[in-house]
Amino acid sequence: MDKIKLYAFFVLILSVISSCSIEEAKPLAMRKLVIASDFLHEKDARLLGAFSKEAHIKLEIRHMTADSISQYLKKTGYNANIDLVFIRSLMGVKTLEHQSFQELEPEFLVAQNIQLKPIIDHWFVAGVDPFILSYLPDSLDKPRSYRELSTDYLWTSPNFTSLTVLKAQAKLQLQSLSKKKRKKTPSFKEWSRGLKDHRISYVEGDSTASTQLLLLTYYDYFSNDKLVKSKKRVIIFPKKTYVDYFGFAIVPQAKHYVFAKRFLSYWNEHAENTRFLNRFGMRPAPQTNQKKGAYISAKKILEAL
Repeated sequence: MDKIKLYAFFVLILSVISSCSIEEAKPLAMRKLVIASDFLHEKDARLLGAFSKEAHIKLEIRHMTADSISQYLKKTGYNANIDLVFIRSLMGVKTLEHQSFQELEPEFLVAQNIQLKPIIDHWFVAGVDPFILSYLPDSLDKPRSYRELSTDYLWTSPNFTSLTVLKAQAKLQLQSLSKKKRKKTPSFKEWSRGLKDHRISYVEGDSTASTQLLLLTYYDYFSNDKLVKSKKRVIIFPKKTYVDYFGFAIVPQAKHYVFAKRFLSYWNEHAENTRFLNRFGMRPAPQTNQKKGAYISAKKILEAL
């Protein structure tokens, strides 16, 4: 009988130890952050390895289009299994503009010294995506501004959809000119028509495409292996550079809200680190005002789209 009691005692102890181990492991298993993104893929979690290591958090990335994210959030409501949305263009943000996102406590923003610029309510700028010009050097002069593409050069782009943001920004820029300067400058309608008249079809491949004059975002260039590997190809950032925006927002009642806020703090620390941002095909958000370059707030561009 004593042996039976002793055996039962050991079984009880083992079960207690086992249950304690499970309870201790649960918080670790739950230490993860789920990001839905239209430009990051599962393999890209390694690019944020420093964040995962520093915060002891498992990072899970789900590649989804902005439209898919919008439909998913509408369907799941507060039961969504994603914590943070990371979008690569204002066109994607516009798709999600009627979706509510989590408001962050002012105390947190102050305590963490969050300097990230807002896009619209509860969205933050992660970085910018400049519209660049690219060509192969030859005997011809090449344009130094977007405006010249509507008058003297034939151009193309691998992503015409993204140019909607550029056009909206160009329209706002022209509207900001004084009446005197506006009289001497072609109207947006004239510029837009000229841009369309000088546009040619983009051709994939190493021959024709490699010699074409391109207007595209830095991200699109960065994502095209053939362009990146073309060592002779020149990239120009016009003096007045228009940009698209990368942005992220936290899902309402995110299951891993604490870790989502930690991610925001981590990004805030690297927001001006060009080397860090280049790994994602973006540049630091401009710290200038409208008087310098062609910087116009993301909110104004969104309203113009």
